[in-house]
Amino acid sequence: MRTSEEKMLAVEAWRTSGLSQNEYCKTLEVKRITFANWVSRNKRKKAAPNFVRVTHPPYTCLAALEFLILLKNNNSQ
Repeated sequence: MRTSEEKMLAVEAWRTSGLSQNEYCKTLEVKRITFANWVSRNKRKKAAPNFVRVTHPPYTCLAALEFLILLKNNNSQ
């Protein structure tokens, strides 16, 4: 059984090897369908967005709220 990291490294090595999946699988002694699953999972992991949580200081939110209230008051006059 191979770890996720080993599978990922194997896929990356195949991409740079210039070999077909069939040829590469023979060198790894892995069934091609198994390797194809590794490639598919690797693509999904790369496609998944990496979100970064951004926090704003409280005064930013308060300033925005004050601006909206001011805007509303100016429009209602």
